[in-house]
Amino acid sequence: MALAAVGVAFSRAVLAHAAASTRQMTLQRGALGCMCHKSTYTPLPEDYNCKVELALSSDGRTIICYHPSVDVPYEHTQPIIRPDPVDNQEETHDQMLKARLKADGDTAQQGPMIEELSKLFFTTKHRWYPHGQYHQRRRKLHPPKER
Repeated sequence: MALAAVGVAFSRAVLAHAAASTRQMTLQRGALGCMCHKSTYTPLPEDYNCKVELALSSDGRTIICYHPSVDVPYEHTQPIIRPDPVDNQEETHDQMLKARLKADGDTAQQGPMIEELSKLFFTTKHRWYPHGQYHQRRRKLHPPKER
């Protein structure tokens, strides 16, 4: 608790120093206009899973923030629930598809299947009908090469 309070006080002091030095540097360079700094820093809660440390670079132009994640003790973790695949009574995706195929398999005909395929692949119905011998014989097996 005391260490966290010291860290927050240190962080505020570093930010105040950084803001003051930035204002001073802009005035020294003769910058025209007003530089308004709005602080976006908010202190983190005590139980936050991160230790934040702020520092200022040697030239005073960069604020450095170091925030590694804190390791969580094993006692504070919970196991992931994984159902047993043998005793699992929930219906899987494969079981749903097999049940649908059984129900649709009795009434499956050539007509609706072609309609479904054309809707599924965004094609016309003619793509799914077989070509007869008349069309097959007239197709050029060896078309001439392009020059």
